[in-house]
Amino acid sequence: MFRPLYFTGGFPVSERPDKNNADMKFQLSLAIPIWRNIGGSGIDLLAAYTQISLWNFFARSSPFYENTYIPGFYARKAWLSEQGKPMRTLLWGYEHRSNGRDDAYSRSINYLLVSYTRSFDFGLHLQAAARLGQGFYGDVATWDIYAKYFGPLQLSATYTTPDEGWEFMVSATPVWNKSIANVNVEAGRRIASRKAGNPYFFVQFHYGYDEAFRDCIDVNGEPAPPRAFVRFGILVTPKSVMRGNL
Repeated sequence: MFRPLYFTGGFPVSERPDKNNADMKFQLSLAIPIWRNIGGSGIDLLAAYTQISLWNFFARSSPFYENTYIPGFYARKAWLSEQGKPMRTLLWGYEHRSNGRDDAYSRSINYLLVSYTRSFDFGLHLQAAARLGQGFYGDVATWDIYAKYFGPLQLSATYTTPDEGWEFMVSATPVWNKSIANVNVEAGRRIASRKAGNPYFFVQFHYGYDEAFRDCIDVNGEPAPPRAFVRFGILVTPKSVMRGNL
């Protein structure tokens, strides 16, 4: 795993829920090591792929509201504790995000990414990430998708109880428009049949633009309203602590 894997269903809280705006959401994310411990430096090279899909499951034709495809290449270095657990992790690389469309809703962004995570023995993980890139609205290059809707900086905190029975996460990405920030909040409870760790039943709240690229700019060139959703589902979280909507 690279980012968390999850499958959820939920409803909007920014508008009246109905069968056309309630949805299912899932995320798939896998990484393949290309080169481990380069020259004894402790740096690993990775290739990874993430997909985020918003599925209008309750609508009659069950269309997908949006798919986001995220391939990338990364280098990662972890500083381990005496017990072999990563206490500090530095990740940097290149990512491409797009919704794979070729019509008026086509959106994409290319950017450089750097992320630093500090982990503590009592279960707290703090992460700061920065992104620098440029977006595309169809074939037109624009800074708006990057700066006003996607965000150049993300801060997140994840806490897991000592018995790994509960997990809590909050992340925020400031953006330069009146929505102020994209926000994710999650709370997870380990499924009772498991003695430790994954999987979790979790509740997810999301507010902002970064969940669906098509919400950045509509077909008339104007921003769509930010989305606010509550969802419930199953979560499998990786030890790499790539959380939030990074």
